[in-house]
Amino acid sequence: MIRSSLTRIARVLLTGVSKRVATDGLFEQPGERAPTERMAPLADKRASVLAASVGERPTSGAPARPAQSARPADGCVPVDLIGLKAALVPSGRPLVVNHWATWCDSCVDELPRLVRAAAGIGATADFIGVSWDLFDHPGVPTKVAAKVASVAASSGVGFASVLYTGTPAELFEACGLAAEVVPQTFVLTPDGAVAWHKEGILTDDDVFPLIAAVKAAGGST
Repeated sequence: MIRSSLTRIARVLLTGVSKRVATDGLFEQPGERAPTERMAPLADKRASVLAASVGERPTSGAPARPAQSARPADGCVPVDLIGLKAALVPSGRPLVVNHWATWCDSCVDELPRLVRAAAGIGATADFIGVSWDLFDHPGVPTKVAAKVASVAASSGVGFASVLYTGTPAELFEACGLAAEVVPQTFVLTPDGAVAWHKEGILTDDDVFPLIAAVKAAGGST
């Protein structure tokens, strides 16, 4: 008798709970949960990060983010291969790249002409020096970078340089240099194409062509 009463009570309670669940929708219904986004493979993530750091389009097919300059504001800083590539990415306007070294007399002699060119271009282009100092005179990178900055400043140079810490072969390949000599000067368009190139020391006669190349490359505004 007692067992029968308990059974009836249990049935009444279970029926009430079932009605409450059905009425209030306490359980998740099919299709309610948003599909979980598939995680990209780790290799794809690494490729995307590296591509963004050097201003290239990620391999996943997503639109590339605008390149952000990795160039130092002033002085000279040591960089490895990835840092070098990042520093040579134009950031929306022409970029003048000067390969030089403090132990190269011709490089130092042409610095005042680069200063004149920078003054003639104004704020319509960026300049960056690429120092080869460690190729011929090895030393502590931070100390060598300080020397590079000092020599540049003594000539009135107002733009920064990067000191490459890798091997010459890596730099030559990364920059597509046909001649492994300094000085060399390039004008890059905003999309990274070579608009002008001077192999050897800049002369007084080269200053105007350099300025004209920058303006033609998109630096006339």
